[in-house]
Amino acid sequence: MKKITALAAALVLCAAHASAYENSYAGYSVKDGQPYYKLEAKKVYAYTNISSKKAYQNEEDLKNTAVNIVNYYTAEDMEQILGEKFSTAYFDAEYEKLALLERSQLNPKTVPAPLLELDKYAEHDSNGNLTIQSKVLKEKLEKLTPLIKTGKIAGKKAITISYLYKQGDVLVKIDTSLVSANDRLYLLSTVNTDQDLYAPKKDKKSADADADIDETDTDEENEEAKTEPKSAASVKEEMEKALEVENVFVRDVPAETMQRFDKAHTDLLKGFKAFAPTSTPKAISFTDAAAGKSVQLPDDWFYGQLNLKYKDKGTFYLTLASSMKEMQEVAANTDYDSVYSVLAIPQADPEYQKKVTELYSSGARNVLQHWNHLLITASVDNITDAEIKELLSTPVANRLAVESFISEGLQRMKGFSNEYFALKDYKTNFDFTQEKALIGINADTDLLKDFAYNNKILLSCNQKAATAMLFIKKTDVETKKSLEQQVNEWHF
Repeated sequence: MKKITALAAALVLCAAHASAYENSYAGYSVKDGQPYYKLEAKKVYAYTNISSKKAYQNEEDLKNTAVNIVNYYTAEDMEQILGEKFSTAYFDAEYEKLALLERSQLNPKTVPAPLLELDKYAEHDSNGNLTIQSKVLKEKLEKLTPLIKTGKIAGKKAITISYLYKQGDVLVKIDTSLVSANDRLYLLSTVNTDQDLYAPKKDKKSADADADIDETDTDEENEEAKTEPKSAASVKEEMEKALEVENVFVRDVPAETMQRFDKAHTDLLKGFKAFAPTSTPKAISFTDAAAGKSVQLPDDWFYGQLNLKYKDKGTFYLTLASSMKEMQEVAANTDYDSVYSVLAIPQADPEYQKKVTELYSSGARNVLQHWNHLLITASVDNITDAEIKELLSTPVANRLAVESFISEGLQRMKGFSNEYFALKDYKTNFDFTQEKALIGINADTDLLKDFAYNNKILLSCNQKAATAMLFIKKTDVETKKSLEQQVNEWHF
């Protein structure tokens, strides 16, 4: 009986571990329930509250998906943000001060509260840490009225900042709870949306008009061609208006919607556990179970992974990984005014295509100046496709056919060069047996003439699964040898 009890306990522990994310260096774990999408960087972990098993099997579940985000800060990080020493004792003192104001029904903003000055966190968003407030609401905070409250959530002292607002036709609620343990600060955020409450209501007349849209003539298009071009400023104003945020009162939202929002955030805190951190930093790595491969990424990288389990059809994994710093530099140097100026030109205008081409060139050049690496992997298991079986049943003949097709295509691509793209050189590798098939391509390309990249493509399959990998890097940028080795081994 004791053995059975011990075995049951072990199984429970294994199950709990399998559905939880843990960062021992950060000193926390969180029950993520095998999410269908997740993102991890050095100091942030984000995931959906819908599991991979439920995604796309129930449209209503997917519509009500919430995104949970965990950021953590060391005492040293917080000292840089606050300008003074930080500890859990410091947090507890701030918590009690805000709780007293709350009990006295006074506005928390009537006294200095450094922990609540989220703009200071935005200045510390480098080095793999991104906060939802600084990126999503950076220019909107002054227009929104946050609700600040203190209290224990799932047994944890929490200072919670909540925003409830409308953006376009979507209701959004963002809850961020600040909690502390072991002299570290954790930001636990939940982003909830509701797309039904403010969705435009179509009457029968408009519905009929939509149904007959294919039968209308082009009078409206001709009329648009005669319309005076808009100014870039007016287009910018229209787009900014579409992104405007508007405070929403709780009393104006259905109770069941608020209950759903509150439950999602409470579930995050219930699943969060802080413990004594270790001294060894956690390596950023992802695993593709279908391919049976794991990749450890450089320290400043991030990855996002989509994981979909289809009933009786296997699991599909899609992972994208790159440098967080490079992506931030691309975003920071994007010329949005040029985008507005092109959007202001009617498509019928003779200058439209020329301006679009110029925008594409300048925008792509900006991206390529700051972007050096990209890794994409995709895999699917539980293959039942007859064509895959056929591919492996006659390996010699199929290798010759596939090799001829790919080599001919690459040779044609090499001869087709322009100022935007040029295939300079390539090498191929084909390995076909009755157990597996491997296609390897190593190609050097020039983009916009000035940017040289090396591209590695690996496609492989066996009797049970298929996988693909694309790794792009600038030829004049050094890449970690360990990453190069892992990329070269991405095949069955």
